[in-house]
Amino acid sequence: MLVQLAPKQPTQGPLEQDRSLQQGEKLVVNLETTPNQKRAELDSSLKSESAGKLAKQAAEGRPRPRPGDLIEIFRIGYEHWAIYVEDDRVVHLAPPCDEFEAFSITSIFSNRAVVKYSRLEDVLHGCSWKINNKLDGTYLPLPADKIVQRTKNMINKIVQYSLIEGNCEHFVNDLRYGVPRSQQVEHALMQGAKAAGAVISAVMESVRPKAVTAERG
Repeated sequence: MLVQLAPKQPTQGPLEQDRSLQQGEKLVVNLETTPNQKRAELDSSLKSESAGKLAKQAAEGRPRPRPGDLIEIFRIGYEHWAIYVEDDRVVHLAPPCDEFEAFSITSIFSNRAVVKYSRLEDVLHGCSWKINNKLDGTYLPLPADKIVQRTKNMINKIVQYSLIEGNCEHFVNDLRYGVPRSQQVEHALMQGAKAAGAVISAVMESVRPKAVTAERG
């Protein structure tokens, strides 16, 4: 049995390739993408995605955060705070290990925290949020570039955490104003003092001697 072989196509030399290009053919070049190029493309994609989300928020009437703005996040039972840095990224306090969920109310009772640099979306966990520089009327904010510089210098550091004296709100206010203050704690302590005062008043009223009226015979 005879098998007919297809004639081998001649390989084009440089002259033939040049003529083919002149006649309108496209030259396809297959270049391998390097890891650095892939990383740059990924970073560019994430920045474009973040910019798109912020533009959408602005279109919906929500102001776009600026570097140094404080972000208040409304979680169940308490408010978490972060400080906006750049490119939809924020810095905030989080548990130093995976023992507690970062968004769990249990995590607020840890005595240590790590300063994290995260995407705002990853910190929200579906919760609502707003820009809240509410102490601007009380304290003069530091210049924005200084706030960002101080904030970046804290990234990945382990800090002491205290619900009463050093929580996430103390942390961001210290970075923005140089004053570690938490109105969330102040309000809770004030309400607790009022409740304690009401209880003491009730107890004192219950033990106060009552006037005895003599009966006429």
